[in-house]
Amino acid sequence: NFYYCKRLLWPCVQASQGPTSFHAIQISSFVNSTWSQNQASGWLEDLQIHGWDSEAGTAIFLKPWAKVKPEAWLSSGPSPGPDRMLLVCHVSGFYPKHMWVMWMRGEQEQEGTQRSDFLPNADGTWYLQATLDVASGDTAGLACRVKHSSLGGQDLILHWGHPLSIGLVILAIIVSCALIFLGLAFLPSLWVLPLFSPVIYL
Repeated sequence: NFYYCKRLLWPCVQASQGPTSFHAIQISSFVNSTWSQNQASGWLEDLQIHGWDSEAGTAIFLKPWAKVKPEAWLSSGPSPGPDRMLLVCHVSGFYPKHMWVMWMRGEQEQEGTQRSDFLPNADGTWYLQATLDVASGDTAGLACRVKHSSLGGQDLILHWGHPLSIGLVILAIIVSCALIFLGLAFLPSLWVLPLFSPVIYL
């Protein structure tokens, strides 16, 4: 498809199809009366095609046909109430914008999943999070599932585990390393002792 625009904020024409819209977003941050920072982006419908290099003061042409794989991680949010947990699935760094994310138990979608708005990252990719309010003792089998065109049909699935389990694994590794270190520290002295044992010749 070929696009062209007469000028900023005017309708664009897409070859062989009906008109579509082009719009620009500019965000200016004023630290004081003499210094400001500008960010800008250009969009065809919901597809970002231009960014802004604030140092050079020039527009950057993006490749909207490019696909960037998402990164995902889990955390717990503020407690919604007594004996409740807020599970948070973070998905970031993906492009294009269209994304599907859902809390699951096995193959069953959790209807209580709440998705945030899409938020733009500075590099032109996107961020999204999905939350689920559950009872503290009802987290077994829960997982966050992420679908995106860049994944080629291989969905990301992150299983919820109690946050303390990671801490226990790290603690176990530290203790194991300490025991190995102590063992190696005392081992040479055990090797040396036989060298000084008396030898009796008959």
